[in-house]
Amino acid sequence: MVKRLLAVALTLLLSVSVGAQTLTDKRYIDHVKQSVGLLYEQDASGGMRMLCTTTAFEKTGRVYQFVTAAHCVGKDDTTKERSADPFKTAFFITFDEVANEKQFFTATPIFVGYQSRGEDFAVFQVTAPPNETWPVVALGDEKTITDGAPYWNIASPLGLGRQVFEGVISSVYLDRPLVEGDINWKGTLVLQQAGVNGGSSGSALISKDQHAIIGFLVGTIGQSTIVAIPVSRFKSVRIAVTAGKYKWWTAQAQLNPDGTPKQ
Repeated sequence: MVKRLLAVALTLLLSVSVGAQTLTDKRYIDHVKQSVGLLYEQDASGGMRMLCTTTAFEKTGRVYQFVTAAHCVGKDDTTKERSADPFKTAFFITFDEVANEKQFFTATPIFVGYQSRGEDFAVFQVTAPPNETWPVVALGDEKTITDGAPYWNIASPLGLGRQVFEGVISSVYLDRPLVEGDINWKGTLVLQQAGVNGGSSGSALISKDQHAIIGFLVGTIGQSTIVAIPVSRFKSVRIAVTAGKYKWWTAQAQLNPDGTPKQ
């Protein structure tokens, strides 16, 4: 799933290596890698298609919440000023096991951000089986970082499995009005990183200093520059959704009290 903003060659990212590391870094990356999954959708024939990368950031008991990009779900309904409707398809998250048979866990949409406002993220809920325990990655604060700050990114570009990348924040604030259709990248983080491609969308930037999420990859400008939505914007939307004040997301009415979608 790819979108292009032709005027400035912007591309949303749907469908290398770590440099010298301390032992602590290596252990942390190995741990965090287990929190990263691949988001799939199921078509009418029962086939599975990989969409984006997603990361577990919160858990309550056996219930986990994963964050990814909203454009992985669909397009805004700009005529009604509403977020993409995720209830038109069935979603699953897999950890893309190599040695064992791949497991697909049902992923229930919790909310989808309105991309036209620069809120290109979505949250899915997964209930883990009794014998499964997954790490979660804390939410950080990108407002405390400066240009040149290093980060890790664990993603599945081109659906080729979870890979570990690293990069730097080349600018903490993009002040150009890069807006077209439901793309709105003003005020985003600008990155430099190798290996980004279709399937990387929604993957988290994990600050090397904070060991926490500071943003989410959403696209590229031309062939050289990568864009990420800052985590502070994600936090603000979560607060508004919880308070019932996020008017661009109305699909809450389609959820049962236990969080499962109504039939």
